[in-house]
Amino acid sequence: MSQRQTITVASPSGGWGEPWPNVAEIAEVLEPTSWSLVGGLMVQLHAIHTGIDAIRPTTDIDMLVHVETGRGRPAAIARALASLGYELAPPIDPRNPAAHRFHRTAVPAGPPRGTEQVDVVDLVVADHAAPAAREKLLGYQMVGIAGGTQALRRTVNANLTIDPHRPVVVSVPGVFGALILKAAAHLADSRNPERHLQDAAVLLSCLDDPWAELEKPRSGSDGTRLRHLTQHLADPSHPAWLPLTDDQRRDGRAALRVLTGGEPITHES
Repeated sequence: MSQRQTITVASPSGGWGEPWPNVAEIAEVLEPTSWSLVGGLMVQLHAIHTGIDAIRPTTDIDMLVHVETGRGRPAAIARALASLGYELAPPIDPRNPAAHRFHRTAVPAGPPRGTEQVDVVDLVVADHAAPAAREKLLGYQMVGIAGGTQALRRTVNANLTIDPHRPVVVSVPGVFGALILKAAAHLADSRNPERHLQDAAVLLSCLDDPWAELEKPRSGSDGTRLRHLTQHLADPSHPAWLPLTDDQRRDGRAALRVLTGGEPITHES
């Protein structure tokens, strides 16, 4: 197995907001080989690393478990989260055999005092994990996410200094893996799909060298997922592009054009 690329992410000018201190707390008790950060915080990390200010707020921590490289990972991560005060929430519908959400109730140290906040961690696996690698989470089936398998193959280690006295290492899909993950999420999510397009636009703008991605091994569904993004992001006035600067929009649309074979991106009214 090739060694993971390592990136060092400088702290944003305003500091690391919530829930990043919770990410650091989790990273201190779990090895980066056992899980990767996905979801909205994955996109925030790449945006911060690139210097893009268009960050979509999120309060959940989404953890993708590396079940493909070691047995007992879900149970070990559940124990680690329990040591930090998190509890697994059973499914609302008792007929649902799957569970994924951990809750922790905390009282913030700052104002307004006495106001409780609920910290949330979602623990998921790749949707196409090998049957031999599938395990239960405290007796429940685990929730799979589309595009998770390719994301696990494209992880990098990110050095973060969220607490100035305790730097941590967090595994995260690289920009291209994150982009494919968001394209897959948009295909699969019928509840709030537009957030995935906004995230994809940011990630396209984060791609430093899209030509280099063409030279790397591709997963079978990459092309389909990229073409799906083109169908939705071809219009330069699409709301997903609007939070970005003119230069960032131009870079992002050029990256998408390169990744889809160099064909001009047009929009028909």
